[in-house]
Amino acid sequence: MNASIGFDPTLFGSFLVAASVICVTPGPDMMYVVSFGVAKGKIGGLAAATGIAMGMLFHTLLAVLGVAAVIARYPMVLEVFRYVGAAYLVYLGISLWRDDSKLVIEDGRVGWSAVRISMQAALVNIANPKIVVFYIAFLPQFTSSSAGSVPLQMLTLGLVFVIMGFATDATVGLFGGSVGSRLTRNTLALRRINRSCAVVLVLLAAVLLLGH
Repeated sequence: MNASIGFDPTLFGSFLVAASVICVTPGPDMMYVVSFGVAKGKIGGLAAATGIAMGMLFHTLLAVLGVAAVIARYPMVLEVFRYVGAAYLVYLGISLWRDDSKLVIEDGRVGWSAVRISMQAALVNIANPKIVVFYIAFLPQFTSSSAGSVPLQMLTLGLVFVIMGFATDATVGLFGGSVGSRLTRNTLALRRINRSCAVVLVLLAAVLLLGH
């Protein structure tokens, strides 16, 4: 197996767009971070963001090992992963477009330490089966067999995604109080953010399919 890696500029650019959209879209992880930013201040928000990043790293490694094992045995499965991944982006887009739910922030964990917050956030992220599906469907579609080791490409993309996610969550955690109150108060703004992100994800899925 070729241990060197490279990236198709178009695929990597598409990955950065998709990852950025997913990171800034308000969701359970972001609200979890905000809740501790509200309850425990900057330390609580950063601790929760750190825990979420730990969970994301776990899922990255799990996806890389699992997909690598499948591809090693059935190389053509990579093409299937690409189509499944594009379909999953469309699914995410439709889900975001239809999501009119209000965000509720829990702030009842005032006595928790930073370590406990981080560990709990990591466990919550790791225990979510939907995230496993997301990583397996998301990362492979931005790889190319002609660019070297697919597992190494996935690992690199996964690490970039973890860093982007942590940066976003940490920022939200630091400003948890003001961001949290604005997010819960302005339902219309949330709906507009979700629908804008939904359009980007569906268009990106189309670009990826047409590009292959």
